[in-house]
Amino acid sequence: MILLSLGAIISLLLLGMILFWVGVITRESELKEMISLFYNHQPSVIYDRDGKKVSEIFAKKTSNLEWDAYPENLKKIVLLVEDRKFFSHGGINYMSLLRAIFVNITSFRFKQGASTITQQLARILLDDREKSLVRKIKEAQLAFALEYSYEKKQIFLYYLNNVYLGHGAFGFASAAEFYFKKTPSELNTEEMIVLASLASAPNRFSPLKNPDLSRQRVNAIIHSFREDQILKENPKAKLDEIYLSFHMRSPGETVFGNRKDHSPYVTEHVRKFLNSLYPDSNIYETGGFSIYTTVSEPVQAELPKIVKNYVDNVQKNGLVRKTRLTDNKNSSETAVFRRYIQDLSPALELFIDTDSFGGQNESGLQVALVAVDPSTGEILLMHGGSEFKADNQLDRTTAMKRQTGSSIKPILYSAAIETGLINASSRILDAPLIYRNQTGNWMPENIGNQYDGDISVRLALAKSKNTAAVQIAEKLGISKIQDFFQKYFFPDLKVLSSRFRGDLSLALGSLEISPLEMALAYSAFANDGVIKRPYLIQKITDRSGKIVFERKSTDEFGLKVPEERKVVSSQVAEIMIDLLHGSANSAGVRSTGYRGEVAGKTGTTNDNRDNWFVGVKPGMSMAIWLGYDDPSYGLGSSALGGTVAAPLWGTVAKIFETAEGSDERRKYSISEHAISATVCEESGKLPGPSCKHPRKELFKNGTVPSEVCPLNHGTDVKREVLRNVF
Repeated sequence: MILLSLGAIISLLLLGMILFWVGVITRESELKEMISLFYNHQPSVIYDRDGKKVSEIFAKKTSNLEWDAYPENLKKIVLLVEDRKFFSHGGINYMSLLRAIFVNITSFRFKQGASTITQQLARILLDDREKSLVRKIKEAQLAFALEYSYEKKQIFLYYLNNVYLGHGAFGFASAAEFYFKKTPSELNTEEMIVLASLASAPNRFSPLKNPDLSRQRVNAIIHSFREDQILKENPKAKLDEIYLSFHMRSPGETVFGNRKDHSPYVTEHVRKFLNSLYPDSNIYETGGFSIYTTVSEPVQAELPKIVKNYVDNVQKNGLVRKTRLTDNKNSSETAVFRRYIQDLSPALELFIDTDSFGGQNESGLQVALVAVDPSTGEILLMHGGSEFKADNQLDRTTAMKRQTGSSIKPILYSAAIETGLINASSRILDAPLIYRNQTGNWMPENIGNQYDGDISVRLALAKSKNTAAVQIAEKLGISKIQDFFQKYFFPDLKVLSSRFRGDLSLALGSLEISPLEMALAYSAFANDGVIKRPYLIQKITDRSGKIVFERKSTDEFGLKVPEERKVVSSQVAEIMIDLLHGSANSAGVRSTGYRGEVAGKTGTTNDNRDNWFVGVKPGMSMAIWLGYDDPSYGLGSSALGGTVAAPLWGTVAKIFETAEGSDERRKYSISEHAISATVCEESGKLPGPSCKHPRKELFKNGTVPSEVCPLNHGTDVKREVLRNVF
């Protein structure tokens, strides 16, 4: 009986050994693929137009250093702490393993582990956190497979690059950067010991979460080093300094937040685009892409700080006061707002270093800013909100449509000039208007109810006269306006039918347009009357350098627009630039110290819900919007486009010019110049013998005045002109 039992035990042991080694062989065949997959965890890097790094996209960032990049002292310390017999054992410390098995069997549960560096690497590759005897056997099988397949140095290097050391840091290079802002070669002995102390239990011994436990662990290591004569000096003073710095940091800090993404809206746009290219894979898991964009990193990286400071200042100085307007809980605008909020993805919250931008904007005031190169459609700058965080990821430059106020007027004026209805010197009567319709009377009012009587088109646009805009729209006709709005904004017929509303209020900006669409519309004035399709991503390469995406004819922003479209003639584009100089120079852009070229227009909607400035300069068309996501709030009575949005435009343009160089030598793209002619400022006709105020104006072919001013400028000019108004 005893012999039979002994034979059965031996048979079981032999069977167990056979099965174990079959498992080893199986693991060996899987090993290269496992390591290859593991090293797929590389960040995707986003670059700007000049090849400067903008940000990274990753979920798990491992180190990928070569053997010589790790100092010998660090390697020695890691071996002393984790596995002193690494270079002499075969992958498993049998005494420790047997002790662990005995403890686990007698306690009827998993209590104790015993891992060499090879076993730890096996555990990393298995990526299995289950504590069981079966997992321990798998780990041992993989450890043997590692020892048979790779040299000791390679195994140790894999370990140094991939061991988890807490707070999202995988590998000693990533940990050195996170804990000490250093490369491995820059670490001193004390810092190396701190990092080595983390490998066995990174969360428990985290110097940020549990500094006392961490210090005890480090002290124990140092004590053993001194007993073995490995370390002679007492490092207490240096360690005190190190742990003091740890006390100053947040326990919840991670490598993601430490990354400081100063271009979160660009990063999120790239992430979504990558997901659209690879819908069936997780780009966070594969990674390794290089994404080359069109943005200007030196300025783009400053935008969060610029916007944050600006929002704080306009509220502190009383220019913006959050004002409750009406109960809009069930309005269509509020429904759209809620839908936007519900659709937000929590993609990049961990990546954002909110502390570096100051405190939160408690009022909810938002800023959207986007700049394009008129000649190419390249996105130069893009910032979709005041602060990027879990509940504020909506990119308002593209996903949000708001009423534009008077910033739409240049589009209307350009249509009227293109059709020959008006020219820059035409006269318009600025007086109260009343329109009767089925719902009652509509009276488009000027700002402050100021009316100036007979004025020129130039002055009407510069002073943003609502009465003039409505009269022009009425004369032009809704059908013709729709034709031009289709060219500027809605080339796709389905989009046109869903978004264009045909009534005279559109002359005052009642249609809802996105900041990107506004920047593109104005870009036509700076680019020969042509709008280019916008794009931010130039090309994408994979980790091998192979181009996997190259911008050709992709509608990257889903605007359903052609590659380019001619919206007005070259002459009209030049005339609009000339007309918009007056609006821009009186709009607060210059209050920031910006002295460069600018042609633009402000916009403010009813109850100051929306505040705009859209402007162009050579090489750039930029739209800025300020407001609250919830349309039941306004900006207060002091918030006009010229005092709020325009100065921010000037601030950003000034910084852009400093970073990219002056635009003095750059010119607007004009293939056919408008005709310059002298006219009488009071009548808009050719100067007569008594005209005291002649001025130069630009005209489209066939629209130069032919009549001579009949006025006797010694009389009441206004009374005489009113007989021949427009």
